[in-house]
Amino acid sequence: MVKQDKVRVALIGIGSWSAVIANAVQRSSRLELATCYSRTPEKRAAFSKKYGCDQEKSFEDVLKRTDVDGVLITTPNAVHAEHALAAAQQGKHVYVEKPIANTMSDGRKMVEACREAGVVLLVGHDMRRLAGFRKMKELIDQGAIGKPVMVESNFSARLGFELTPDKWRWYGDESGCPAGALMTMGIHHADTLNHFFGPVKKVFSFFSKLYIPADVEDAEMTTFQFESGVLGHLGSTYASPRANWIRVYGTDAHLICNLSLPNLPFDEYLKVWSVVDKYTCLQLFDKGKDEPETVPLPIGDPILEEVDEFADCIRTGRRPETDGEAALAALALVRAAIDSARTDAPVDLKSLKGAVNHE
Repeated sequence: MVKQDKVRVALIGIGSWSAVIANAVQRSSRLELATCYSRTPEKRAAFSKKYGCDQEKSFEDVLKRTDVDGVLITTPNAVHAEHALAAAQQGKHVYVEKPIANTMSDGRKMVEACREAGVVLLVGHDMRRLAGFRKMKELIDQGAIGKPVMVESNFSARLGFELTPDKWRWYGDESGCPAGALMTMGIHHADTLNHFFGPVKKVFSFFSKLYIPADVEDAEMTTFQFESGVLGHLGSTYASPRANWIRVYGTDAHLICNLSLPNLPFDEYLKVWSVVDKYTCLQLFDKGKDEPETVPLPIGDPILEEVDEFADCIRTGRRPETDGEAALAALALVRAAIDSARTDAPVDLKSLKGAVNHE
C-alpha cells in the first residue's frame, strides 16, 4: 500500500447508495476518495465535481492507479464478482456492498481471489452495526433473555412500485436481483441473525408476486432452523410501507428492536443512515415485569464505522467483522429460500452449490 496518512479509495458504480458511502468517506479521518468510475460519463462527472475527486473513463484505468489502495464497489449484484476479482488481481483491497454476489459460486470466487491476493474483502452488511442490534446481541450473550428459543424479523419497503425496466432490480433472474426484496433488504437480517445464532441448518420459504409490475416477486416469507435448534422467521416485501424489526424470544424474556424509519422519498430516506440510531427503539419484556423496559442506546454512525474498519483492516491486516465468509452465510440463507420456493420443499444449506464453509 502507498505510504500516506489516509487510505485512498476509488468508488465504482454511481447509484443511489454510492452517495451514502461517499458521504461516510468524507466524514472519515482514515480514508480519502481519490477517484470514481461509472459507465455513464454524466454521472461520473457530476460525482467527481460533488466530491472533489478524480474520474476515470474505465474500470481498468482505476486499477492502473498506483495511488489507489482499495475500491468501494456499489455496482449491480451480478457484476460484483467481475469487479472484485479484477481488483484483487491488481492488489487492490475490496469493499463491496451486500449481497456479496447473486450466486454462491460467484461469492466463493470473490472470497478465494481476495484470500489468494492477500487483500481485504469487506462486505457492506451495515445493519448488524446499528446500536439497537449491537445491544440486542450483547444482551442475548449476557443471558438477559435466558435461553434463546426463536426469532422473528422483517425488512420491507414499497420500493417495488418505483422499479422500471431500465433498473436492474426490475429483473428477478441472475442478471438482476433474484428474490427481490429478500435479496435487497431481507439479506441484512439474514446476516444479523447469523451473527446472533448462526449457522442456519434448514430453510423453507414461500414467494408471491402480488402487486408490483416488475418481473420479480414482491413478497417472501422464510422460516428456518439454526443448527442450535433455535427457530427463525424472516419476512420481506417490496409492496408495503417501511418496516425493519427483529424480535427475539427467550425462556425468561424477549427483546424487540424496531426501526421507525420515516416514509420519505428515497433520496431523502438515504440521508437517515448516518443518524439511523435516532429512529431505533429496543425493549426488553421480562417475565417478572408487567411493562417492558426501554433499553437506552448510543447514537452511532454505522456506515462510517464500516468504511473506517475497511481502512483499519487494510493498515493492520486484520479480518473484517463482515468478511466474505459472513456474507456467504447470509447469501446461503437467501439462496436456500429461492430453491425452497421453487421446489415447495425444505432446503438443507449443505446441499447448496458453493455453500459456505462454517469450519
